[in-house]
Amino acid sequence: MSGAVSDTKSSGNSSDSRNEAKRTNFKANHLPRKALAAELKLYTDLYEAAPIAHLTLDRFGVIRAINQTGAALLGGDRDTLLGRRFEELVDDSSHHALTSLFSHLSVPGARASSEVTLALDGAQAPQVRIEARSCREGWEYRLALVDITELRGAAEALQVSEARYRGLFEAAKDGIMIVDAASGEISDVNPSLLRMLGCGREQLVGHKLWTVPSLSAIASDQTEFAMLHHADFMHNIDQHLETQDGRNIAVEVISNSYRVDHTTVLQFNIRDITIRKNAEDALLKSEEQCRTIVSNINEYVYSVRFENGDIKSVYHSPKCLDITGYTPEEYYKDPLLWFTMIHEEDRNQVVQFLNSIFAGEDQEPIRHRIVHKDGSVRWILNNCAVQRARKGEKVSISRLDGFILDITDIKRAEENIFFLAHHDPLTKLPNRSTLYAKIEQVISVAMKNRRNVALLFLDIDGFKQINDSMGHDVGDRLLQSVARKLSDCTRSCDVVARLGGDEFVVVLWDCGVTETTLVAEKIINAGFPLQGTNIMVTPSIGISIFPEDGRDYLALLKHADIAMYHAKKTGGNNFQYFTPRLNQMAHERFAVEAELRRALEHEEFVLHYQPKVDLVSGHFSGMEALIRWQHPVRGLIMPEEFITIAEESGLLHQISKWIIPTVCRQIQQWQQQGIGHVSAAVNLSASFFQHRDFEETVEASLLETGIPPECLELELTEATIMSDPQRVLGSMAAMKALGLQLSIDDFGIGYSSLSYLKKLPVDKLKIDQSFIRNIARDQDNAAVVRAVISIGRSMQLKVIAEGVENASQLAWLQAEGSEEAQGYYFSRPLPVPKMTALLKQNANFLHNPRGREQMKQH
Repeated sequence: MSGAVSDTKSSGNSSDSRNEAKRTNFKANHLPRKALAAELKLYTDLYEAAPIAHLTLDRFGVIRAINQTGAALLGGDRDTLLGRRFEELVDDSSHHALTSLFSHLSVPGARASSEVTLALDGAQAPQVRIEARSCREGWEYRLALVDITELRGAAEALQVSEARYRGLFEAAKDGIMIVDAASGEISDVNPSLLRMLGCGREQLVGHKLWTVPSLSAIASDQTEFAMLHHADFMHNIDQHLETQDGRNIAVEVISNSYRVDHTTVLQFNIRDITIRKNAEDALLKSEEQCRTIVSNINEYVYSVRFENGDIKSVYHSPKCLDITGYTPEEYYKDPLLWFTMIHEEDRNQVVQFLNSIFAGEDQEPIRHRIVHKDGSVRWILNNCAVQRARKGEKVSISRLDGFILDITDIKRAEENIFFLAHHDPLTKLPNRSTLYAKIEQVISVAMKNRRNVALLFLDIDGFKQINDSMGHDVGDRLLQSVARKLSDCTRSCDVVARLGGDEFVVVLWDCGVTETTLVAEKIINAGFPLQGTNIMVTPSIGISIFPEDGRDYLALLKHADIAMYHAKKTGGNNFQYFTPRLNQMAHERFAVEAELRRALEHEEFVLHYQPKVDLVSGHFSGMEALIRWQHPVRGLIMPEEFITIAEESGLLHQISKWIIPTVCRQIQQWQQQGIGHVSAAVNLSASFFQHRDFEETVEASLLETGIPPECLELELTEATIMSDPQRVLGSMAAMKALGLQLSIDDFGIGYSSLSYLKKLPVDKLKIDQSFIRNIARDQDNAAVVRAVISIGRSMQLKVIAEGVENASQLAWLQAEGSEEAQGYYFSRPLPVPKMTALLKQNANFLHNPRGREQMKQH
């Protein structure tokens, strides 16, 4: 206070100071000195201990006086604060507010207020409210500072709380509605309620609750609302509201009443439970369906409860009667009935299964047998699960739920499938996979005991022709007959299996060559009668012996197959043992097949052409295209060395597809070179003629080259025609419709009948060269040739004799009236350049100058 007093005395220019001095002097003059001192002390104490900080600033903002409360607020002692600018004690963020405050105090006697933040070292900056006035004509400022830090914090906390509440109110997923309890007027709604009802805020806020149609289910009139008002709490989970677009939604409504600013309000929390209600309805429906399904499914569903060690039946579905023969009532009377029906051989398995289940282990369903009430044995699939209950620390089994499915038919089907997986379904013999497993076992035992094992590989002669001509049903019956005969010819310790098609394997235990020969002869002599005919079908058998011919199944089978192939090549209806020479021949055949494939890829095949001669004029009448293989190492190879292998390996089809367009292109070249009418014949294999793309190949070749169709002649053997007469006749008719020439090659050595020959659209008959070779000395051959010539003449078909090699054969044919011939007497097959030169010479072949020269050259 002394500082403040001295400051007051020093500012004697102000009127306030003079007035105050006068009053002081007056009191000093009129009051006793002690009383005056006491009064001054009272005012000083009031000033110092005031709960509000008081400061006096000069016009420059320097602190000239401050009470103790102010010093404590500003965080220092009085001596340190006196003389400092008040602005230094204010945070930078509040300087603008402080400047504005002093600007309002520039007028003497002015008052102003502001809120600023103080800047104190090492302490949390307090916020204060300043109440200031200008004194002594603007030369002095009196400031009163009130600490509002806690007040501001409370206000901010209140704002945060209000904002948080509002945020929760706005973001709540449930609809919220605030209603004045006295008037029933809706004062606030959140967005969720607006979305739920599909309406705008203005359609709800300010309206009486019962006047809003969408909310009438909550309170339809003022009376109902009053009842809600008198109830502090209401919970209704079965109400329905109608939205603006006419939808009906199920809601759960909870209302609470509370007071806000002396006003009672009702808060309604409205939750859309439509999905839940629909789910509950669906669940009820599903439960009803489940009860219906359980009562009608094929599974027998059961449930038993455990109580104090006793078993009590809870549920047994009606299906138990069909599966076990016992009714649900019988199970309810005797809970252990289900265990007594288990087949005695399977009880241990079931007990182990249940013990594992009771021990808490996961178990797959088990299959076991039960004895039906009627005494029959049934296979069932049994699956169950344990329900446990806890009492304190003790966990016990409370219930056992499961189902039983009758799988008797499935089990039988599985057994049948297993049999079919390991046996041939037609003959009931072991199949390839079973044979492999069995023979490996046999070989293993034979190896340990040093015994022989014989493997017979058997193939039915002519089986394909039987299938094609008589039908697959006949072929199937033949295979069944073969299976029975093979089983009859072997012992119980032997193995008889079907590999597939018409291939069978017989494994003879402890049999050497002598014993195996007896079995093979027995099979050959037995024969296989073809049902419904007098035909006896024969087999071809190849034999390999363990361990001489192989020490494993694959080697034995391979070598027996090679031997069987040799048996078939030697005419069939016999057996052959495997030899190294046969193996060498098989390798050679395999090598030729591989080289043939390479020859196709590298275009190593060439065509030579042999002229046909008109025996009347002696001139060229056509030619036959003959294939040759121009091997890069072995040179020119004749067809008899590779055609059979090509046919057996399926390559002849590709070779034939090459020959047809090659011949057509060569005819086109000769025609372009000015050579007259040229025709060439191509001998077709049965496999190619019967193939589906044969006709397409011929048509494409004719279309590509544009040659006249009659320039191409197709030669078919009698064997080709008789292999599938109906199909061949159709293809021949198609070729004839295109305009091609057709001839029967090697006529006379086949089995075609004359009546069938009349149906064939052929133009020529070629007499096989085997009849021409000894025609002058062999009367039988001569008779056959005369007959063929006569047939040809009577059917208006040209007859060509092939293989003419000398003048006597030519003279005989001319005398008998043969029209055409070909052979070495006229010309050997020639490559294209030589054939081209011969065509251009237009030689007369009856005088045969060209033929003799060629004979010398070759």
